[in-house]
Amino acid sequence: MHGVPQNLNLERFRGSILTQICLGEFQQQFHFVEPSLSISVEGSWQVSNATGELVDRSLENKSRDAYRVHRLLGRSVVGHVLNPPQSFTLRFDNGWSLTVFDDSREYESFSIQPGDIFV
Repeated sequence: MHGVPQNLNLERFRGSILTQICLGEFQQQFHFVEPSLSISVEGSWQVSNATGELVDRSLENKSRDAYRVHRLLGRSVVGHVLNPPQSFTLRFDNGWSLTVFDDSREYESFSIQPGDIFV
């Protein structure tokens, strides 16, 4: 599937706590509990603070000094915003947000489990 679907149901993330972020060469994984959910991102993502300032984003590892996405760990999801077909955003209880983009026509940008959602 290409493009974030208009009917993408992210309501199941509400109340879920981000407990783990796994960093790979070509993928970042965000793992939530209560219920157990995960988002694997092969495309672009960004983290903004409560004032909307960009705090972290996807970069090639060789272009990065440090990650700041860890500031979302232990935070719970309080809402979401869909911006189809470009992106979706999860909003956290500290006012910060994680936006995941579908920015490739050739490759998978992200997946959500459970549910076998691949975009």
